Amino acid sequence: MNKHDRFLMAAIAGISLGVGAPVSAESKEKKDDVKCYGVNGCGSHAKCSVSADDLKAFQSLLGEKEYAAKWGKSEAHSCGGHAKCGAESQILNWVPTSRDECKAQGGYVVEEVAKKKVAKKA
Repeated sequence: MNKHDRFLMAAIAGISLGVGAPVSAESKEKKDDVKCYGVNGCGSHAKCSVSADDLKAFQSLLGEKEYAAKWGKSEAHSCGGHAKCGAESQILNWVPTSRDECKAQGGYVVEEVAKKKVAKKA
């Protein structure tokens, strides 16, 4: 085995070790985080999936008039990459945060009650 072959084998071994390595705790969402709606800026900070049921929950909470004024440009989407700029642009998105932080920022949470999504202030 020549020097080039040893280098190639070492590179392959390093790559395979990196692929199987666990993700660091900092990059994972914390276990006690909630989906905090209405506190994010743009899509790059938003997380995946705002469903039609999520939007209906906010319409029920706020009423049609307030919902239209606050979140009227919102659409259901399946991923944060499809999210557009958030709260200041009347588009509803969510970010993972603690319940206390969500409350401090004036955010909302959506919970399932009797198989129906219900929005409420955090």
